[in-house]
Amino acid sequence: MGRPAGQPRDSKQLICEQALALFAQKGYAATTMKDIAAASGMRDASLYNHFPGKQALFDAVVARQLDRLSAMLRDRSALVHPDDDAHAYLEATGQSLLAVVLASYEPFFNDGQIGCLRQVLEAERHADERIEALYRTIFIERPLEVQQSIFSQLIEAGTFAPCDAELAARQFHGPVYLALAEGTTWPDARTFIARHLASFQDQHRAKEQP
Repeated sequence: MGRPAGQPRDSKQLICEQALALFAQKGYAATTMKDIAAASGMRDASLYNHFPGKQALFDAVVARQLDRLSAMLRDRSALVHPDDDAHAYLEATGQSLLAVVLASYEPFFNDGQIGCLRQVLEAERHADERIEALYRTIFIERPLEVQQSIFSQLIEAGTFAPCDAELAARQFHGPVYLALAEGTTWPDARTFIARHLASFQDQHRAKEQP
């Protein structure tokens, strides 16, 4: 949704968007505050009025993207946190379940700003322990925690056969994470995830009692 007519653009939002684009293009280390000020159409001093330094700006960029990601997932009835209500997964079947699963992964593949964030974190993760922790949390650990929560509830509800929920989470998220790391386009990823979900359900769906 666009801004209402006459409403000034949020300067911090503009700065964060330009900084993210430059971090993705040039790398975090190579991007200067002067570069970001120029891209944002402001003087260097004006930029420092909003952010005291590049680390603070980077933190704000990450925080904004995580807020965006959380909002996109919640809008799609997808889980953001392991403690979230998983009723959308428990009640869905067939195409409705596929739609929820696809919605939970689409921003990772198909959102340009989330893609830029992943590019930045991937490029810097091995040189910076803090960035490594961020990367693992966003793209590996939190998705696994969410999947484990979903599978635990599916097992408890009798929809899935009893199994190791943590292992099941790794079995499901692992191939999708690999597709993301390989740079798979969203149209191809959609097809792959649909096949993957069908195969996974065949393996784990609770068998009807004779």
